[in-house]
This record gives sequence, structure tokens and C-alpha cells, in this order.
Amino acid sequence: MTALDRSPAVTVLERWEDLESLGPEWDELLRDADGAGIFLTHAWVAAWAATVGAETRPMVAVAREAAGGRLVGIAPLMVTRGRRGGVAYDTLRMAGSGLAAADHLDLIVRHGHPHVVAELWRAVSQRRTWEVVDLQGLRPASHLSRLLLRRRGDRAAFASPMPCPVLDLPDTWEEYVAGLGRNLRTNLGRYGRKLDREAPAPVVERLVTDPAEAADTAVELALLNERNRRERGSSGSFADPRMVDLHREAAVRMLEAGRLRLHRLDVGDRMIAGISCFRHDDTVSFYVTGFTPDYGRYGPGRRVIAAAIRGAIEEGAGRFDFLRGAEEYKSTWGAVPIDDDRIRFPIGARARLAAQVIGAARRLLRR
Repeated sequence: MTALDRSPAVTVLERWEDLESLGPEWDELLRDADGAGIFLTHAWVAAWAATVGAETRPMVAVAREAAGGRLVGIAPLMVTRGRRGGVAYDTLRMAGSGLAAADHLDLIVRHGHPHVVAELWRAVSQRRTWEVVDLQGLRPASHLSRLLLRRRGDRAAFASPMPCPVLDLPDTWEEYVAGLGRNLRTNLGRYGRKLDREAPAPVVERLVTDPAEAADTAVELALLNERNRRERGSSGSFADPRMVDLHREAAVRMLEAGRLRLHRLDVGDRMIAGISCFRHDDTVSFYVTGFTPDYGRYGPGRRVIAAAIRGAIEEGAGRFDFLRGAEEYKSTWGAVPIDDDRIRFPIGARARLAAQVIGAARRLLRR
């Protein structure tokens, strides 16, 4: 590698609109990057930037080889404004983190160019206006984890685990089903047949491939998911209209990129359950599911998860990723947790003051 190669030209984009022109280069880099996941694809980041991320300030560093200008690294970061304990402060975060709960994030660095990691971080740090670094959903052994924990040592930086269960897929659906627990295996057959027999119209499982239908289905699915959560006494991210917009925008962009796996379970012309998944490389990732409560006794949510896993196996994927959360149902499908990281540390007196106020409040609550 030449000296020029080891000194990339780095620029920092501070308008989300500037991401659009990077599309083909971005995804070419992603194909040759170490450990890149679905939430680092251009389709996802652009959809997020146009919706949930529109009110944030981008801090996206882009590294190119000095000779030839080939893209060798991207730092997809953002700055948000927050308030804790009466203290307002800015936070540096990964683009797509927070409300959208994107997982397996990191810098995007071309294979064989590890020196670019420090160059990207240096370019971003030179524009520092934030008092807190809070990097959620970093993939295991990420570039950022290695860089920041090594540099800061034990000086106020700490990482906490974020479990993300994953399922390694066998070669065939039959082999997978044979390995399931008896209750799940029995219920898949029993309730599936019961729905087929008792439904007032034909029951159809299908994959959405039309852009207009993908947009409409994504919105309907997001609203179903939120309704299911409310009926269980909680509120999910889709209570925020921006998240509904994100799901619609991501469905269209992911479909155009060949990454969307949006399954519907219909009775006649009505969707009674659905599941939205995205594919990158060898992995299909499960993002959201929902079902109509009046068909809940037939287990439609279970049926669409099975359809998504079967579809992933049949298209030759090697892994089905249930993403964030260690809910018990994920283990019944055979998923085993791996841990993403969350790295947080304050920078400056104001951030340290906020951290002290929060810590004191928590200690009082524990008394």
C-alpha cells in the first residue's frame, strides 16, 4: 500500500441531502467492508435521514483514497439535542440509532484499510460541538468499540451489552422444523389448518413485490404493530408518526435495492398479519411484525414468522436475525443471543454535571 493510500482525503457532510448522490458508491463500499450489516446500507440510512433523522444534524465523514478518489470509509454519525436533569447538551450518535432501534452499526471501512478508522474519527472529532458520545447498537468487535475503548481506557467510557438473538439456518425447511420444540411444531400445524378451515375467504401467504403495495402494506403493518402493543398496555415506536413514515420509505427503498422481504398473510383481500424483513449479504433481519386481534386465536403472528424463516432458507440465507431484545419467544425459534455494544462517555463540564445529577437521582430512587 502506498503512502498516498494511507492518507485518505476525508470530508464531513453536514446536510442529509448530500447522501443521495453517494448511493452506488456507498453500496459498493459496503460489499467490500468488514462486518457491515443491513442498517448500514444506503437504502436504510437514506430512508432514516428523510424521516426520523430529518431533525438531527448529520456528522457523516467520508474518506477517499487520495489517488483516484475511491471511497474507502464512511462514518454515519449524527448530533442530537437533549436535556437531562435540567441540563441541555448535544450528543454524538450513530445515524439510525435511538427511536428506529437500528442494530449492528459501525463505521463502514473497506477491507484492508484499517487505518481509515482513526482518520474518520479524527475528522469528526475536529468538528466537536457535543458533550456526550452515546453510540448504541455497535456490532460485536466493531471498529468503533476497539478504537474508543482502547483510547479512553478506564476514563469514564463504558460499554453495556445489547442482546440481539440470531438463528443459524439449516439447508432445508424440513430440517429446521424437525429441530423445533414439540409445542411450536404442533401449533404451527394445528392453528394453520384451523385458520384455513374456518376463515370466511381463501387464506393466502405471499411476498409483496409491487412498490405501491409495499408502501401501503408497510404503513398498515406499522399501525397493526402499535395497536398490538397498546392492547398489551404499552406503547411502541410506531406511536411516533415519523416511524410510520420511515417504515414506508424504507420498504420502497429496500424493495428497489432488492433487500425487502415483506410477507403478508391474507384472508381474502384483507391482511390479517405481516412481517417486514430485510436482507443483506447472508442474513435476513426481522424488523417488525403485527396481526389483527380478531384473528389472534389462530396464531397469525407465529405463522408469518414461520413464512419469513422458510423464505430465508429457501433463498439460501445462512442466518435469520431477530435483532434487538431478548424476548422469550425468540429462543423458541432457536435463536441464540449475541451482544451488540453501547458505548457512552461525557465530554466537558456540562456533560459531567448532567451525569452527576442523573447518578444522584438514581441513588435516591434506590433508597
